[in-house]
Parts: sequence; structure tokens; C-alpha cells
Amino acid sequence: MNFRLMLGAALATGIWAGPANAQTPAKQDQQEQWQSEANKRDRPTQTPDKPVSIPFKLRDNLVAIDVTLNGRRQSAVVDSGSGALVVDQRTTAALGLAVAESIGEVAGAGAQAQQLRPIEIADLKVGPLGFGKLPGLSASLEQLSSSAGFPIEVIIGAPAFKYGAVRVDYRRESITFGPSGSFGKCAAPIPLTIVSDIPTVEAEVRPTPGADPVKLKLVVDLGTRRQALMIGGPFVRSEEGKALIASGRAQQLGHGTGGQVQGSVASVAEMRLGGTVITGVEAALSSGVGAFEFGLFDGSLGVPLWKAGAITFDYPAKALCIER
Repeated sequence: MNFRLMLGAALATGIWAGPANAQTPAKQDQQEQWQSEANKRDRPTQTPDKPVSIPFKLRDNLVAIDVTLNGRRQSAVVDSGSGALVVDQRTTAALGLAVAESIGEVAGAGAQAQQLRPIEIADLKVGPLGFGKLPGLSASLEQLSSSAGFPIEVIIGAPAFKYGAVRVDYRRESITFGPSGSFGKCAAPIPLTIVSDIPTVEAEVRPTPGADPVKLKLVVDLGTRRQALMIGGPFVRSEEGKALIASGRAQQLGHGTGGQVQGSVASVAEMRLGGTVITGVEAALSSGVGAFEFGLFDGSLGVPLWKAGAITFDYPAKALCIER
């Protein structure tokens, strides 16, 4: 499988970094080298031995918390769709962080390209998690902050998820970090596959009544804040996708790091996740999300699907639990 560096599912809010069609082999090599080195050094230096909860504020459906980065308090969002720690370029400059040469562009939602530059964080505290000498990336988060209506200085991604379990309770506005398997039995567990540090599930979607189900690989993304289901890539150009688009309505779907995202919204007849069948889910369909054009993912699941309840990620156990 060709290497892709993920920095979010790049949907209405997240960002996804990967080689654009014109990206040079040299840039791909730089990304692969950076990711390889980052994976060796992104394990937390401090973790809880039992579940520990902290409050968050749900702001425009984003999980907003304060973190301490190099001794300074920063406004952050927790994003399962981000494969790395991302720091806004203005915050990077304010903290005096050394910035390396760009390793590529964000290929996320919208058309405006953003550069990605490696940085290193000396010290980061996210609730009960602590990190030292953590590799990260600097990019412009201005579009995201403007769309969300509050400053997003840091995106907390994969390093906070991949070595334990994380439960986000939207009813109580609390996020809990704990060891793998520490949250008890899930009533309807969903198999989870980790692709380049991004959590994905396989869904069977019946686009319209009477149609055959289609298997889709979907990112489970806390940054997809306005749609329960978002689909792009080859599906929107298939006959099933065209039929679903024809049954819906055109509208602006959101705003990503690269600008506005246009598409259509339609109701899918049925979606199956593991042993759970969900009917009447509204799906946003767009060819404007670069993350879905590279063949690794077909779309994403977003916050409206679990906002009335809670969602638990357990990367080591490869299990997802959605309490609706």
C-alpha cells in the first residue's frame, strides 16, 4: 500500500495530508521518513493506570479542551481523524518552535493548498496523558478556526488514541482516557481497523430502497461535525451514487482547511455497522474532499451519529463502541 500521511479525515472541519496528484516522489519519501520517525517517538510518557475523565466543551460539535504545550495553555480540539499532532502556524511562531522544510501539502476539504512543516514539541499534557519530545506538524488552521467560530491552536490526533482507550461522552461533555479494555463490555462492538493511524470501519450501505448494499470503508471522525455520514471518491461517480445524489438536494456541506465544500445531501435507506442496522441516515456526498480521492477511504462517520450518546475508541483492541 502506498504511504499516505493522515492529518484528519478532512471533512467539514478536519484536515488530511497526503500527496496530491502532482506531488513528487521526493516529497512522498520525506513524508514516509517523517512518519516512520514519528511512530518511534509518539508514545505517551505518562498514562493513567485506570480511566481518568476531564470535561470538554462541545463547540460547533467539536470536542474542545485546553492543553499545555511547552508550558503554555492552548486551545485544542480532539480529532480521531488526525494521524498526528497539528499546531497552527501562528501558534508555532508564537512558541518559537523550530520549523523544518515542508514535507507536502494538506489535501483535505476545499481547494486551497496548505503546507505541512515538521516540528517537535518538548512537552505536551492532554488531561492525564503526558508527552515528551513529541513530533508534530505545523499547518494553517485559520480556515478551521474561522468556520468553527473559535480559535483552534492545536489538533490532538492519533498519539492520544493509539496506545489506550478513549471514551467521548457527549451527554456529559466528558472525555475519558484509560488503558485498553478498561471501559467494560460494549453491547454492540464494531470491528475497528487502523489505517495510517486513522480509525476505520467497514459499513454496508443500501443507498436506495431495493438497491444492493455497497461496502464502504469509512473513517470514524470526531472532526466531521455536521454529517452523520459523508461519502466521496469513486462511490459518488458510480451508478448507485448518482441515484442517491439525484434523490437528494444540493447544498454547501461545510468548510475545511482549503475552503468551502459543496455537494448533496440525501437519506440512505439503510446502513449496517457490525451487527447494528441504522435506517434513514442522512449522507453528504461530495467529490470536493481530497482525502477520499486517493483510494484509502470512501467516506466518514461523523458526530451527529453519536452526539446523543457516547463513542469509545480502543485502538489496541481494534474495537469501536457507539452508544446512540
